[in-house]
Amino acid sequence: MLPRTIRLLALGFLACGLAHAQAPKADTPKVDPKVDPKAAAVNYKDHVLPILRKHCQNCHNPDKAQSDFDITTFQAVIAGGSSGEAVKPGNAAQSLLYKVTAHEAEPKMPPKGPKIPDADIAIIKKWIEGGAPETAVGAAKAGARKVEIDPVAVSLGKPDGPPAMPERLPVVSLAKTERPHPVTALAASPWAPLIAVAGHERVLLYNTDTLKLIGTLAFPERIPHVLRFSRNGKWLLAAGGRGAASGKVVIWDVVTGKRVTEIGDESDSILAADVSPNHKLVALGGPGKLIKIYDTATGELKAKMKKHTDWVTAIEFSPDGTMLATGDRNGGAFVWEAETGGIGFTLGDHKDAITSLSWRADSQMLATASEDGKVILWYAEDGFPTRSFNAQVDAKAPNARKLPGVMSVQYAKNGQLATCGRDNTARIWQANGTQLGKLEGFTDLPSRVVFSHDGALVFVGDFTGKVRVWAVKDLKQPVGELSTKSE
Repeated sequence: MLPRTIRLLALGFLACGLAHAQAPKADTPKVDPKVDPKAAAVNYKDHVLPILRKHCQNCHNPDKAQSDFDITTFQAVIAGGSSGEAVKPGNAAQSLLYKVTAHEAEPKMPPKGPKIPDADIAIIKKWIEGGAPETAVGAAKAGARKVEIDPVAVSLGKPDGPPAMPERLPVVSLAKTERPHPVTALAASPWAPLIAVAGHERVLLYNTDTLKLIGTLAFPERIPHVLRFSRNGKWLLAAGGRGAASGKVVIWDVVTGKRVTEIGDESDSILAADVSPNHKLVALGGPGKLIKIYDTATGELKAKMKKHTDWVTAIEFSPDGTMLATGDRNGGAFVWEAETGGIGFTLGDHKDAITSLSWRADSQMLATASEDGKVILWYAEDGFPTRSFNAQVDAKAPNARKLPGVMSVQYAKNGQLATCGRDNTARIWQANGTQLGKLEGFTDLPSRVVFSHDGALVFVGDFTGKVRVWAVKDLKQPVGELSTKSE
């Protein structure tokens, strides 16, 4: 049985240990009739890429290109790898890509699983013998991607005008779930009575004043591991995907529910992401151990940071937009210069996985939470730890060999902190680390905690799929409950 340390991340990663085995039918790419290989010229984009993604991308992607071979772009496939050319257009019999997938040459691919289906091999062969075109015959190649995005002035105060609330959300038809989905992500608008809750292939939007469901946004990319509102509250970011298969960042307009942009094309699920306060940059990370910075308007990869030694589990831009904090599964945490990607500070005091990060509203303090049971508060000017406290154990409790891990931490605008963790409680703290209250009654692991926009309410999501709500002024009993279960 997997240790509970892995459970939250494992929701989207059950396939990791079987990366070379055949994917289940539910994950098989659907072929659009318009690009059916029987009816159209076989090309890389429509026919071959889905096959390579399904069977090969775990080992042959930009972040982990075994034999220096990357299958995720046409240019990379044609360029080949350390063994030379992979494709000889017009001659499948002399093309290494075809021969290794057909098990006619060594090394046979996939190396630790059965040969890929004959139908897929036939498509690869037909593509090569047809000249290995990138796109359908006669189809215009896609032009450079450009999304019209007006840069936002960075302000630590409330933006001008009324706060963004959903008004014209699209109608979505989603499968009903038999049981609530564990709460893998939770986010509250910084200025409006609005909270976003991650469900299975969806994001549910609730009004925090009425605790009523406003609407749902579809996330067919699979499991949202991250939810973030932009600093002005006008955008909602979700990031996640399918373990060992794909990952993407999606940004919606909060008012209309329309997708503003999609960022990244990862070969594994994204575990951490954020959008900069000026809307110009998106940072993301995951099992690849890299921090990637993208231009929001063009989708262009602007920078890669390679300091982390394990899965990247937490990312957050500072409210003033000058810094980017990141954490990993090995306990490593760093603060970077947001614009240049230069390293600012190494925050090295944690002894186990970083689970969560939160900047104070003035960008002067950073809180980090870890499976080592501690929350550490860091001074942003010099990276010095100003305070450290055991967040999920009572002060008078006897010393334990291992402290209960902290799953989530968040600052309120007034400087208070909320945490939740493996002792099956959530807690509210003063800025100096003094406990104000303990929230109990969870029957499974509390995974995420957030304050409402005004700091009056605290929301705690858990593995049962429930989000319990407490009034900060009276923490004795919950005042309401939300759910990830479809109606």
